[in-house]
Amino acid sequence: MNEDQIKNVYIDRLFRVFQVSNRQIQQDMATTLKELKLTGPQFYILSLLSTTDSTKSTELAEQLDVKPSAITVMIDRLLKNKFVTRERDERDRRIVKLALTSEGKEAFEKAKTLRREIFTRYLSYLEEDDVDRFVSIYEKLAAAIEKDLTE
Repeated sequence: MNEDQIKNVYIDRLFRVFQVSNRQIQQDMATTLKELKLTGPQFYILSLLSTTDSTKSTELAEQLDVKPSAITVMIDRLLKNKFVTRERDERDRRIVKLALTSEGKEAFEKAKTLRREIFTRYLSYLEEDDVDRFVSIYEKLAAAIEKDLTE
């Protein structure tokens, strides 16, 4: 086999294992989040809001790489479930900021705990050294992708 054929074999193997593992993890996460009245993107919004006192929806849209209209629908559902609040900026009433409520913080913490349980279950199939190498390789790949995106 030449070098390209060898690369293609690795790519095919990698694609197959990504399909199997990611599909199952995403299904487990979707089931878990559904019980908490959350979707994956809503969980991510709660995660972003958990790191700040308040954020504008346009900033969230940028971080999620979606249009402001798409973020509005997600925020409306979070508002309906009392996970976030909308607050007008006191200095500029045109600015509306979003913040987590106590219910939102609680839902986010429960989801984080359940996410850890899911990953703990699947990572338990591997030896500790394998987990360390696996995470290190993923971190290296993510860093390369982030660098490539900013260039």
